[in-house]
Amino acid sequence: MSNDATAVVLTPAILTAVRKAKVPPLPYLFACALIANAASFVLPISNPANLVVFHHGMPPLGPWLLSFGVPSILSIATTYLVMRAVFRKELSACIEHQVDLKPLPANGKLVLAGLALMVVVLLAASAWNKDLGLPTCLVALLITAVVSIKARSNPLQLAKEISWGTLLLVAGLFIMVDAMESIGALHFTEDALNWTQGLTPPVGALLTSFVVGIGNNLVNNLPLGLMAGATVNAVHVQGLLANSVLIGVDLGPNLSVTGSLATILWLIALRKEKLDVRFWDFLKVGALAMPVALLASMGGAILMQLLFRTT
Repeated sequence: MSNDATAVVLTPAILTAVRKAKVPPLPYLFACALIANAASFVLPISNPANLVVFHHGMPPLGPWLLSFGVPSILSIATTYLVMRAVFRKELSACIEHQVDLKPLPANGKLVLAGLALMVVVLLAASAWNKDLGLPTCLVALLITAVVSIKARSNPLQLAKEISWGTLLLVAGLFIMVDAMESIGALHFTEDALNWTQGLTPPVGALLTSFVVGIGNNLVNNLPLGLMAGATVNAVHVQGLLANSVLIGVDLGPNLSVTGSLATILWLIALRKEKLDVRFWDFLKVGALAMPVALLASMGGAILMQLLFRTT
């Protein structure tokens, strides 16, 4: 569903579940946010930033899995292990077993089927190396129309649920990238990437991933992904170094709440439910989880590069 959709869809569901189970909610909510980013390079469709970084050079599904399959598994596993250690006290709390189960209503089943259809469409478009935007939009409009007709409701009412402020934020981030391009700021990133190519490949890739990962938290991963993608294309970088840029863009946002749109949406969802996770609360977990996962993931990427020489 992509990391953004995961944060929006699953956070309220997880919060409802933990409230019924009467357990401390933070470990489960942090899992929703951090794993959404840690797993965001399993597939090309797992993060919009993937499309931004590779743009017209997006690898087909098979080569993608060869390059990012092992790093993704290591990213998810290490993020889980860090959270398991950080929240060990909260996770030892008793879970309420006597919970009334409610069957999923017909509209809920319809939406679930619609989500499954969207996943199939996205995977098919990705496998055939087709544009993902238009098919996704059409499926979303179809699902909305069917649900609205069945419920006999006005679909325009859904406009009230759209976070217009978030859309303005994203638009502002893209404007910022255009402004940086217009003043020639990309020349600095191109020079830096050229310098990195002169290092030993594993060292250069590891350094690049950490610099990009930390940079996400200063400007957000969407504009950074745009800048990184433009730089990668301008310098004609391929193989391990290009993969390290993408891993840094996807995994770096686990450091702080400002790192990705998915985390910002997660935070908005929590505040709607009267839960306040502050910047420092997230940073205390992210400062442990992000570097460990990034190091493990890059280790997997370097290993795959040595085994298959996909340069």
